[in-house]
Amino acid sequence: MDSHERAHHDQRYSMGVSESAGSRPQVRAGGVMSTAPAIPVGIPAPPALRPMQLAFLAAAVFIVSVGYGGLLPVLPAWLALQIPQADAAEVARHVGFLSGAYAAGVLVGAPLWGMVSDRVGRPKILMAGMVGYVASMLLLLVPAMDSLSAIYALRAAAGLCVAAVVPVVSALVAEHTPQALRARRFAWLSAASLVGFFFGPALNALAERAG
Repeated sequence: MDSHERAHHDQRYSMGVSESAGSRPQVRAGGVMSTAPAIPVGIPAPPALRPMQLAFLAAAVFIVSVGYGGLLPVLPAWLALQIPQADAAEVARHVGFLSGAYAAGVLVGAPLWGMVSDRVGRPKILMAGMVGYVASMLLLLVPAMDSLSAIYALRAAAGLCVAAVVPVVSALVAEHTPQALRARRFAWLSAASLVGFFFGPALNALAERAG
């Protein structure tokens, strides 16, 4: 090996032909070799959800679905009582705007609650969302909160609280469920939501018949 070949060999070696410690070779498209950090080992997997914990999460989704499904059918008649001077078209317009306020609360709250739950923990955000949602629904029954502006504020607050429940429940199930069971458990959550939507109007019908 002459001096020119030796210099070329030393240059190839200095450019990183040997692997550095803590990395492993990775083949990319075209056969180009590069190094990538080794996957850390020894990190324990998150604890799996117990049946009672999963039932509580499904119940949380069920409750918020019952509230939405139960209020929506009676909202036009209830608004007609709150604003007796309004005609049917105006009542229908307010129903649409109130649904939009609820959806806006969900849209704004979901990313915000997601960031907060990453910092303080998902169970705390879930409990806060449940308490806030129930409070926003009960405040609709308070006579002092029967103004139109208060109704809009409470529906937006309800959507904001729902955003702290449904996405957080999904995140908890995804994080604490083995890959083989994830599809089944998400199916159960969807079923709990659908049953809640159907149960809400049925509960209204039973209450009207009993009253």
